[in-house]
Amino acid sequence: MSDWTPHSLKQQQAFLSKKNIMLLATGTQWGKTECGALRLKDKMCEFTEPGDAFIITSPSYKIMHQSTLPAFLRFMEEYGKYDKKFDVFRMRSGGVVYCRTGTDPDSIVGITNVRHIWADEAGKYSKYFWENIQARAAFCGCGIDLTTSPYSLNWVFREIIKPYLAGKRPDVDYITAASWENKYHSLADPETRRLKQISMDPRRYNMIFGGQFDKMEGLVYDCFDEDTHVCDSFALPTGTKYYGGIDWGYTDPFVCTVRAVTPSGYHFQVSEFVKSRMQIGEQIAIAKQKMLTYGITKFVADPSRPENIEAFNREGIPTIPADNRIQLGVDKHYELIASGRFKVFKDSSPNFLDEISMYHYPEETDLKPDQDSKDRLPVGQNDHVMDCVRYTTMATVNIDKRAPKNPNEINKELSIDHEIRLKQLKKIKKRFPGSENFS
Repeated sequence: MSDWTPHSLKQQQAFLSKKNIMLLATGTQWGKTECGALRLKDKMCEFTEPGDAFIITSPSYKIMHQSTLPAFLRFMEEYGKYDKKFDVFRMRSGGVVYCRTGTDPDSIVGITNVRHIWADEAGKYSKYFWENIQARAAFCGCGIDLTTSPYSLNWVFREIIKPYLAGKRPDVDYITAASWENKYHSLADPETRRLKQISMDPRRYNMIFGGQFDKMEGLVYDCFDEDTHVCDSFALPTGTKYYGGIDWGYTDPFVCTVRAVTPSGYHFQVSEFVKSRMQIGEQIAIAKQKMLTYGITKFVADPSRPENIEAFNREGIPTIPADNRIQLGVDKHYELIASGRFKVFKDSSPNFLDEISMYHYPEETDLKPDQDSKDRLPVGQNDHVMDCVRYTTMATVNIDKRAPKNPNEINKELSIDHEIRLKQLKKIKKRFPGSENFS
């Protein structure tokens, strides 16, 4: 790019990266969005056939049109024209750049012959959207650029950064930088940086300006810790009961979770299914699969769709409307986690782990004038698995009031092997592949 000069060696490294996944995670105003736009332009100059497609993604329409897209169009005036009606950039050579957001995680499904994908502010994406992005890249084996500020310890940290640092992701180029490493940033001045640092919470400062990943502030379930609350699957005791949670969706994903509640009062999340654009008949089929696999005695569903609940019951799927008092449900599930009686089977619920790392209360600046005197409810975004979990807890947390046993005692009880259930699930014809993971 003769008309562009990188401001640092790191920005040059990011622009020249040849790895299949380039993750550029930096402090604000470092220049990551500009770098992502220029790398996409470079790929558009490399692939010039009429059928070539490219994708730009952002977490929301607002970020797309206030930040991501303007940065891209600034470099593309002579190469084609942006079509506002269809949210695409049409290249003079015939290729098309599709601009899509995570508001509808299936918005990129069906785009073919993709030559490059730029995912801006990827740290705000749901895991489901990330899975769809990878699926679009798979056919041509195209590269994916992720440019983001750190927001939480979600899939970006869990699936890319952590294994990269352990030497297990040779396909990844991970580049991180602080805002002040851009010599044009105000924080490049040491005194300005010092004053800013002493005025902020250290963790928030390191995330916003230092480009360092950490737990998000204001997490609803800040007591949840993967090292403590995620465990290997094991044989559950005789008398364990299984319950399903349902969150309806079409554009939003349909979610079905499975909770095991032992006689001694332990709760285990043992399964999840997450998929968008499913008709009611398809949702019924998934619920029946779960019933067959786990022997589910009852489903607890989002009460906003009574017609769906009725359809489930007509099909022999025992389903009741959930108690949807959000704050009470959150409080009960928080207590369940904090008590040590809630666990998640490893590899069973990746979307749960992703959502709980981002499920947060609004910041003070996001509140409307009359909201400071009311209960502050969690931000309603990428929270569908969290809703399912809350429904199930509200319906099951008081089922058995006996004192919980030590986990070591549970392992000694006569049990039904959870691994057998997983094997049985694998044998069922997978008409509707979702986010189910199997070890």
